[in-house]
Amino acid sequence: MSVAYLVFSHRHPEQVLRLLRTLREGSPGAVLLSHHDGPPLEARALRVERVPASPVTWGGASQLLMLLRGLQQALTRDFDWLVVLSGQDYPLRPLAAIERDLARSGVDGFVEGIEVPPPPGDEFSRRYFYRYRRVVEPGRLARRGLRAAAPHLLVRDMPAGVLLGRRVTPPLLPVRRGSDWLSLSRRAVETVAGAPREVIEHFRRTILPTEALPHTVLYASGLPLSGDTRRYTRWDAGAPHPHLLGMDDLDAMLGSGLDFARKFPPGDAVLDELDRVL
Repeated sequence: MSVAYLVFSHRHPEQVLRLLRTLREGSPGAVLLSHHDGPPLEARALRVERVPASPVTWGGASQLLMLLRGLQQALTRDFDWLVVLSGQDYPLRPLAAIERDLARSGVDGFVEGIEVPPPPGDEFSRRYFYRYRRVVEPGRLARRGLRAAAPHLLVRDMPAGVLLGRRVTPPLLPVRRGSDWLSLSRRAVETVAGAPREVIEHFRRTILPTEALPHTVLYASGLPLSGDTRRYTRWDAGAPHPHLLGMDDLDAMLGSGLDFARKFPPGDAVLDELDRVL
């Protein structure tokens, strides 16, 4: 049983290095891969393999291409399972126990698979049943006209700019969605990395494609999957991002029996306590 850990990060390099050290100490033979969208991490002593990084725009095609690049590079190495982490994740259990349970799981992946209804549906329908392209700010009158063209056309304001979406039928149905953070067998990684070109082309023009392409492809493959991501997160009502975890969350995290938790603020004392427990 061999495991690879693929870590995506873009800030807090010291926190990322702490996670990589914890992974190396807990699993000396693991394959460690890091994609850090920032100055290169000094992680050679930890035997960390660098995934060539390029600027990543949150929620766009570059985020999906980053994931596929990381999976494809991982497949050049020997592993039975791959765990995808962010730089703000941390293990809640000894890695030996996590890896043993992966080997005994009887499934090929721990990945959510919530079905997305076609429009008119919800926010996720608007993400994945439309193909978007970036446009110049259309102005008030043009926006009014585009609103009248809904649901065939949609305008979305994203951090990187204004997107215009055209409703289409995705090439692989049903569309599924879920968390970015996956634990996959090698067979499941091969399935995602080998997704048909037309499926990749569709999802790379959607919003937050990493939260739908792997899930859609895997659930269409017929592989045995668990919808439990084995990750602990806490969401405050109406918040767009997970709650930053601290000492007040320690008992709930450890009592969950889950494998990893996120997000942790850099340098928080709760990481020291998790190190002590592990």
